[in-house]
Amino acid sequence: MKKFLLSMVALLCVVGASAQDYKNSIGLRLGYGAELQYEHHFSSKNYLEANLGLEGFDGVLDVNATYNWNCFEWDWTPSAGKWFLSAGVGASAAFAQKYFNLGVTGDVAFGIRFSKTPITLNVDYRPTIYFLNFNAIGRGFASFGLTCTYNF
Repeated sequence: MKKFLLSMVALLCVVGASAQDYKNSIGLRLGYGAELQYEHHFSSKNYLEANLGLEGFDGVLDVNATYNWNCFEWDWTPSAGKWFLSAGVGASAAFAQKYFNLGVTGDVAFGIRFSKTPITLNVDYRPTIYFLNFNAIGRGFASFGLTCTYNF
């Protein structure tokens, strides 16, 4: 499995190494669990983010989607890339063996889009307020993560 994932990452880097204007991103978010992340950029100002992953590595499947706005961009290190701050809101669903949960999710991210490679790194905070089975499953307000995405 590790060889397959490394092969896919290498292939994506070779195919899109020269891509500067991108519309989509795929990646991995690590925090209170691991999630696959997909982003569709409508413009340089807004994008849709969807995540699917295991919450807390304890068998809880988490699905969420947020609509995000790029609030600020900085050229602190122009040769490395552009720094950004984005924020958004969306919905979340968590599935466990005996429970199901729905909630509202927020998202705040701070990171860098590298200029010489189609990679973005960010740290984010994604609090969620669940409406069903609140104490049964769900990370609630304890969701910090580190995300690495490939832009194409």
